[in-house]
Amino acid sequence: MKIRQAIRTDAAALAVLLTQLGYPPPQENLDFVVGKIETYSAETYRLLVCEVEGEVVGFISLHWFQIFHSPGRMGRITAFCVLERVRGQGIGQYMLAETEKFLVAQGCTSVEVTSNMRRLLTHDFYLKHGYAETSKRFIKSLVPKKS
Repeated sequence: MKIRQAIRTDAAALAVLLTQLGYPPPQENLDFVVGKIETYSAETYRLLVCEVEGEVVGFISLHWFQIFHSPGRMGRITAFCVLERVRGQGIGQYMLAETEKFLVAQGCTSVEVTSNMRRLLTHDFYLKHGYAETSKRFIKSLVPKKS
């Protein structure tokens, strides 16, 4: 198992993983994924993939930032997925542990993750790995609705 930064040639595998999270099919979002790979190589963003025997079997996107009300930086996991057919083999646990080490190296003193309310098994995964449910998240679209 190996964690590395995503590269352009990972786009198709990443698109499949995004589909497993409920996002549009790969053929509809390949250009979007390529753009995100480039964005997530910026200074405070990372898009990491996990390879097993040369196959991308998971990804985790993250960023880190200074928060006003607390010392240290906060890390945020913005998306995380392991290929359905290899779940339950410790890949997610490995990816999460490596991500946490990486964030500590960036000066983070904590990490947060948002998980859709319907992903109950995912919530259990985070709780099992030391995460606590501490707040509610409120979202408002700033894009005007089309009539």
